[in-house]
Amino acid sequence: MDRLNRFARKQSETEIPRLGERIACSQRMKEAVQQWSEMYENNAPWTDGTKVKGLNLLPAIASEVARLATLELRWSVDGSPRAQFLEQQIAPVRQRLRQFLEYAVGKGGLVMKPYPAGDGLLVELVQADRFFPLETGPGGKILGAAFLEQVRRGEKVFTRLEEHRMTPQGVLIQNRAFVSSGANPMAQEAPLDCVPEWAALEPKAILQGRNTPLFVYLKMPFGNPIEPEGALGVSIAARAMDLLEEADRQYSRLLWEYEGGELAVDADSTYLIGGRMPQTSRRLFRSLNTGADFYHVYNPAFRDESLRAGLNELLRRIEFACGLSYGIISDPGQRELTATEIVSAKQRLFSTVKEIQGALQQALDELLEVMNYWADLMPGVPAGGYRATYRWDDSIVTDLAQEKNQFLQEIAAGVRQPWEFRTRFLGETKEQAMAACAGGKPDCGQPEPSLYGGVTVE
Repeated sequence: MDRLNRFARKQSETEIPRLGERIACSQRMKEAVQQWSEMYENNAPWTDGTKVKGLNLLPAIASEVARLATLELRWSVDGSPRAQFLEQQIAPVRQRLRQFLEYAVGKGGLVMKPYPAGDGLLVELVQADRFFPLETGPGGKILGAAFLEQVRRGEKVFTRLEEHRMTPQGVLIQNRAFVSSGANPMAQEAPLDCVPEWAALEPKAILQGRNTPLFVYLKMPFGNPIEPEGALGVSIAARAMDLLEEADRQYSRLLWEYEGGELAVDADSTYLIGGRMPQTSRRLFRSLNTGADFYHVYNPAFRDESLRAGLNELLRRIEFACGLSYGIISDPGQRELTATEIVSAKQRLFSTVKEIQGALQQALDELLEVMNYWADLMPGVPAGGYRATYRWDDSIVTDLAQEKNQFLQEIAAGVRQPWEFRTRFLGETKEQAMAACAGGKPDCGQPEPSLYGGVTVE
């Protein structure tokens, strides 16, 4: 990683002590992040794969919320040759944004860390369980952090610890490596060249003149019931942990009901051919060596309907606790909803998604600022300003076709101007829309009901 070598000055100060007590969050918070990570992998502490099986609810919820938050997201940068360069660099981030937002929703947060690589910029996306805050500033903003990267080579695990700290001179970055073959990943310190990919890294470097971090923390906008004043965000499931556990247990009861209620014949071994069960019916016949005349068909009535109803009620409670609308993970057909309940549930989901979109947009703005800083230091990158534009889909609570028709009716009635249609539905700026309207249709007054400015409205 020669990303710092060209721009940073080596440091010779004494070695920074290991993480230890310097992590700026409580033990409870660290354990909570770890638990959310395990739940995301369907490995919750209350599951064992046999008696209690997981429903995999957290990744399902996080995936759906991330999908809704990034649905038809249009994020672009323009305004100058520098903006064109930045637009090219954010393309890989845009492609992976939904996937990594899913990790953030499920685990509480995500770090985006850009760095120079060759003639361009790459953005490393660090999940919540590979990131530790070390220092916070006003408003809980994270100013210093440690990032973990692990590589396995045979029986050994190599761990790289990258620390970012603010100093009066600038941003101090330190890289250290550790090797372990046991449970403690930082048991023994090793040289950076123990892993070829890390050999080019500087142990210590400083980015002079920089007074803000070179990483961006995307914090989920949910209240933190574990550490209310803490800097870390929480999973969307933070308020539904007990409900998620009970849902897994109820699901396991339902599975056992199907398995335990399978048709069987209990009979003394004398009823079986040669005292042996038929080869094709081992699951059906159960031999009992009682020595008595015993033959009984086991065929109980299933209680699955009541168990399914109980599970569905738990899923509805989880949806409410997570700020979702009913039907995201529950079966909406099991219970009739009033019109008021439907509208309220949609508004709840809409609020959750909009708050996530707001947090994401702020983080993306900060990401562009850090990338622009690196671009200033890179030779050959053109100068200039940039403008970021975002367009978010809000069809969660709005019928898009109905809204378009409403716009056209209001334009026809003279309540709205035709250019407003283009800014709302085509993603154009006011200036672009007015120019297109004036150029494409001079009168720009009364559009036809289904055709406006050359755009067919479906």
